[in-house]
Amino acid sequence: MPIDTAACPRCLAVLLVLALTWTVRAQTPADKPLCRNGLLQVVSPDAGDMTQDQCRAVTGKTMAAWRFAAGLNGWTRLADTEKHPLTERLISVSRMRIEHPGVLGFSRGGTLFEVSLTVLDDPFANGTLAHELAHIQAYRALGSRARPGLVPRYFIEGHGLSIGRSYRDHLGVLTRDFDTHKAGQIAKLTAAEAQTILTDNSYASRGSHENDVMESMGIFFVEYLRVRCRGGIPDVVPRMARVFEAVGSGQSYEPAFQQQFGVPITQVVSEVVSFMKRTESNPAARLKATRYEGLVRKP
Repeated sequence: MPIDTAACPRCLAVLLVLALTWTVRAQTPADKPLCRNGLLQVVSPDAGDMTQDQCRAVTGKTMAAWRFAAGLNGWTRLADTEKHPLTERLISVSRMRIEHPGVLGFSRGGTLFEVSLTVLDDPFANGTLAHELAHIQAYRALGSRARPGLVPRYFIEGHGLSIGRSYRDHLGVLTRDFDTHKAGQIAKLTAAEAQTILTDNSYASRGSHENDVMESMGIFFVEYLRVRCRGGIPDVVPRMARVFEAVGSGQSYEPAFQQQFGVPITQVVSEVVSFMKRTESNPAARLKATRYEGLVRKP
């Protein structure tokens, strides 16, 4: 059905953006090699606009984030995780804004990582590097079993986002806008929403807002394990890494989770939902002792 742009001015703007995005993608030049650093090989469709010094600086940041994520996870088969080359597709700031607005970088499976040249100027982007590289490491740990549904999306995103936050803290990055946004979403989550996200893996596929909320639930799930489950499990991230490795070895998610955390996932989900219900009108109590305590903006 045709869109009446006269009756819907925003629709015209959307059509123009979509047309521009399609045009840019259609004209995207072929990727060209830029430089290499260990397992990391860098290519770019904007190679003519980037220097070798910029490429080396990006690879240095990327490999530092890779090593931090690997160390935090304590992978037991790190050699397997680093066996295959990783391609980093370095994209100009302008191209990233058009093709992937609002994004600094993202991973594609276990072999490709796309990132904006913004990482050289924005300290916050270091967290994005660690977050996405943690996804790649987890994907590689899953191996041939890296397919949708074997590990819940909230668990995958909670793992990556927790590592990204830890790396920003490690580097002393003080920007808290993203964390404040996530704290606000966690504070507003209802018990019913939590129940759905933790039991319906398709929730995040409904739209970008739902995906954003699912990520916030993933953050809180990790924090709940860290500060409340069984009195608090401080080494939650390496235990999550063991879950990925166990699933990659053929175990299903539920027994792998129970083996690492000493409690069935169904019980933890029930506890989290009950806790969300008790704190629906008390965000301060919900976020107490977590890394997001005090970040909720007052109305």
